[in-house]
Amino acid sequence: MEGYKARKADPPLPPLTARHVFDWLMEVGPADVGAMGQVPLGWSTIRDWADGTFQRLSAWEFRTLRKLSAEYLAELSAAEDRNRPAPWSPGRADIDPKTEEQQLRAVLG
Repeated sequence: MEGYKARKADPPLPPLTARHVFDWLMEVGPADVGAMGQVPLGWSTIRDWADGTFQRLSAWEFRTLRKLSAEYLAELSAAEDRNRPAPWSPGRADIDPKTEEQQLRAVLG
């Protein structure tokens, strides 16, 4: 890790060992629709999908699908902030949005 820190580089991501769970999330849909918009997948939605597709989920797979759904919606909500860096980018903590806006206004007039 120290080598990555010294080079200011991100270490490689670990392999996705439970790819099937991610694939299932995309198959069932990453979220349910509630009265006020999208909500994390409900337990019954996951169970109905598993029954309908003849998937036998272990307890950890069941819980992980629900957790992934909640995380998906949290990221979707956080992404509404136009100043938030993309999740795959390293981000720029050194950039002050107000300063950037002032500089842009100075250029554009």
